[in-house]
Amino acid sequence: MKKRIMALFLAAAVMAAGLMGCKSNSNETAELEESTEAPAEETEEPKEAAVNVDTTEASANNTWKPEKDPSEYKICCYWPAPDTFFDSYVLEGLEAFEADYGVDIEWVVGTEWTQDVENQMVEAKVAEGYNLFLIFGADTAGANALYSELYDAGCQVVNYAGLMDEPQKSASTLASDVYVQAYNSTKNLIELMGGEGQIINVLEQLSDVNTQKRQQGVEDAVAEYENVSIVQTVADISTVDQGYEKISDALTANAGATGIITTGGTASQGLANALADYYGTNQNVPHIYAGSMDQSNEVMEAIAQGHIDYTVAQNGWAMGYVSSLILCMLSDGWEANEFGQFIDTGYLFIDQSNSETWQTGIEENAANLIATLETDWFTK
Repeated sequence: MKKRIMALFLAAAVMAAGLMGCKSNSNETAELEESTEAPAEETEEPKEAAVNVDTTEASANNTWKPEKDPSEYKICCYWPAPDTFFDSYVLEGLEAFEADYGVDIEWVVGTEWTQDVENQMVEAKVAEGYNLFLIFGADTAGANALYSELYDAGCQVVNYAGLMDEPQKSASTLASDVYVQAYNSTKNLIELMGGEGQIINVLEQLSDVNTQKRQQGVEDAVAEYENVSIVQTVADISTVDQGYEKISDALTANAGATGIITTGGTASQGLANALADYYGTNQNVPHIYAGSMDQSNEVMEAIAQGHIDYTVAQNGWAMGYVSSLILCMLSDGWEANEFGQFIDTGYLFIDQSNSETWQTGIEENAANLIATLETDWFTK
C-alpha cells in the first residue's frame, strides 16, 4: 500500500488553500498514518492492474545517460487535485523512473483544480530549489503564464496529461490526442449500436480546451452516420457526484437513447455509478451501449458487469516516466526539436476480452515512445 503524506505550506496564502498531497522528506511535511487493516468480511474493491514497463529494450535506442549526480536533478511533479488517474498510473511512472535512474522526484497534488493554487504551490517549490517541472496545467491559458515565469527563473518545464492553449509555453506536451480518442471512441460506440440510434454525449468542463476537442471529436464522428444523432449533451461535470446526478437525469429523460459516451475520467466514474443504479432498478430495460475513459475501479467493475462496453485507456505511466526522462535530458543540454511540441502518448480500448491483459499494450506503447526520444523529438 502506498503511503500518503500531507504537507502544510507555511505561507499564509497557501495555508488558506489547505492541505496538499506531497512526497517529501522536508520539515514542512507531517506524515499521516494509514491503517493497513480491512474488515475480514468486507468485499475487496477491484484493483487496477499495475503497469511495469521493461525499458531495457527501449534504452538500446536511447543513449542518454545522466551526466550529473542523481541528486542534482531537482524534479517536481504537480497534479492539480486528488485523482485516480494520477494515483494509479502517473505516480507509477514516476516511481519507475526513480528506480531506474536513482533520481528522487518530488510530487505534489493540489487541493483544488485552480490556477491560483497551482501557481502558489509550484512557486514554493522553485523557492526550495526545484528547477525541473512536469505539470498538468490547471487552466489551459493561465498555466502558460506560469510556465513562462518558470523559464524566466531558469527552470525547464514539460506539460503533461492535458493540452494547453497555443502557443505552448513548455518544451513539450506529453498527452493523449484527445480529439482522436474521442472520435475513435465514438466510432467504436456507433459500430456497437449497429450504425444507428441516439447518443447521450457526456462532457466535463466546457471551458477547457481538452473538453472542447473531445466534444468536436464526438460530433465529427456522429456526423458521418446518417442514422445516428446526439439526443442530449450533458456538460460541466467536475466531480463524480455531479456526473452521477447529471447522467442519471439524462438516462431518465432520454428513454429512447441507445448509446452514451463519456470522454473524461471523472464523468466516466459517474457513468459507472449511474448505470449500476439504472440497471439495478430497471432490470428489464434494453442495454444502452456505453463507452468511457480511463480505468478507475468503478469503470473496470462496470465493464465486468456488462454495464459499460469498453473504456479508452490513456498512457499515464508514460506521462510520468517519459516526462521525467525528458526533463533530465533538457537539464543535460538537450533541446526540443520544436519548442512546445506535442508528443502523443497513445491509447487503447479495454473491454471484457482484454480487461486482464490491457497493461501489455500500455507497456509496448511506452517502450516504443522512449526509443524515439533521441531520433524524433530531441537533439543534443
